[in-house]
Amino acid sequence: MRNIVLPALAAASVLMAGVAGCTNQGSEATKTSAPASTEAASTEVKIDEVFSGTQTLNGTPIKYPEGKPELRLYRVEIPVGGKIPLHTHPAPMLVYVQGVDSGDLLNTRVQPDGTEVSGVIKPGESFIEGSSEPHFVENKSDKPTVVWVMVASVEGMPTTEWIK
Repeated sequence: MRNIVLPALAAASVLMAGVAGCTNQGSEATKTSAPASTEAASTEVKIDEVFSGTQTLNGTPIKYPEGKPELRLYRVEIPVGGKIPLHTHPAPMLVYVQGVDSGDLLNTRVQPDGTEVSGVIKPGESFIEGSSEPHFVENKSDKPTVVWVMVASVEGMPTTEWIK
């Protein structure tokens, strides 16, 4: 699996570095400009790294599952007072709380000793959810919470495993 995923990630990194390198601006907010125009709308392409990480909220290093790689992207909307009950994920996922028109996300992780650790993820923030780490999420804010979830999985593997 690592023989497939890591080269793909490396290729994506090289592509992004190439795009950033075209502007001589390095890894900061990257802009490339088309020739000057009299139009009011900008034709600049802007690339901002939103998040990068190597470990989960619990500090566990990311582990990729074995099998044929498959990326999945979900848009999840949690209504005010809504909750996704206790569950785990067999593959790591990158979670982004939408930065505009979204409430907060309360993430509660159940530790191996049974204690709970909670944290609020604000709009515009991201985190990595690890494989096999029990947790639940809630929207305790005053508007719906919109979450974008990218899962680095394999074909045939479920995204979520519910804990009863």
